Amino acid sequence: MDNILPAYDDPLFSILIIIILILIVAVSSLIVGNYKEKKKKNSLEKFLCGFKKDNAVLNIEEMPFEKALIKPLSLLAQAFKTQGEYQKSINLNLYLIDNISNFFEKEKILEQLGETYLKAGFLKRSKLIYLEILNKHPRNKKALYYLGIVYELMHEFDKALETLTPLEILGEKTEKLQAHIELSKLLEQKKLSKAEKVSQLTALLQEKNYPYRRIMKALFTLDLNVAWENIENDRIGSILDILWFLPSLNLNFDIISNNETLSAIYLAKGSLETEELNKRSNIFSIDTIIASKIGNKTNVDLLFSYGCGKCKNHFPIGFTRCPKCYAIDAIQIKETLVQKQSQTSYSLL
Repeated sequence: MDNILPAYDDPLFSILIIIILILIVAVSSLIVGNYKEKKKKNSLEKFLCGFKKDNAVLNIEEMPFEKALIKPLSLLAQAFKTQGEYQKSINLNLYLIDNISNFFEKEKILEQLGETYLKAGFLKRSKLIYLEILNKHPRNKKALYYLGIVYELMHEFDKALETLTPLEILGEKTEKLQAHIELSKLLEQKKLSKAEKVSQLTALLQEKNYPYRRIMKALFTLDLNVAWENIENDRIGSILDILWFLPSLNLNFDIISNNETLSAIYLAKGSLETEELNKRSNIFSIDTIIASKIGNKTNVDLLFSYGCGKCKNHFPIGFTRCPKCYAIDAIQIKETLVQKQSQTSYSLL
């Protein structure tokens, strides 16, 4: 035996020991890695078993799977989601996830599945999908962002705020998002008195990251006097629809009469009676209505629509988050001149 193995003080003996140790570590790592990967796969499969393919509208279960199908089926699922065919999109995503073994290959599909559940209104399912993604890949920015949206829609604002810390660590700017969630939390507070809410909202008007339109809309609901006192002339355009639809009983004519822009708005609407038709607001639609009044045409009204400055989609009602792309502070108010209808108008508030 002594003739086969080198002596313990021989350098070759040390090299042999090192090689053996490296082989042991490599084999152990391979075994542990395979075990963890198998455990992750089993965990994900067990997790996805809770999401049944409800009344499958696409007969894909018996279709033989090939890797070449991943991209076209992913694109098809995306198209179904865009068209509002959520169940078809969900079934396609689940089919792909069932047939792809590697987590990182199916991560994008899981993201799309979570977003589809969110669009379809299945908030709890969407939350579970994003939590499962983050369990495997904690640095996934998209999953963190959308998980925050889900928490916000579920009115779990503290959990939504918790998603901002890792996003900030990952280099994302979160100041406006934090302000958005904190404002939503404040507006939903049941324990605060009306006076306390008004006080806090008024203070937030001085903060640059907090949306002026949302605060003013809330103030017009909570305290009319405070709302009128905090109208900023250069921001009237962002709340034009709110001002336009205010009932006559909610108007403060003392403030209106001392502000030419406000006077022009309510002169155009017909709430302010004056023989002087020379008011100007520098808002094209308002000034056009006043010009038509000078020409004895009094049947002109405004129709409002709301656009998203990020995805450029338009909607018939206002929003705080874009219903399409979930952008915040992206609302754009667009007014159109229309013939006045003989029907009752209702306040946005």
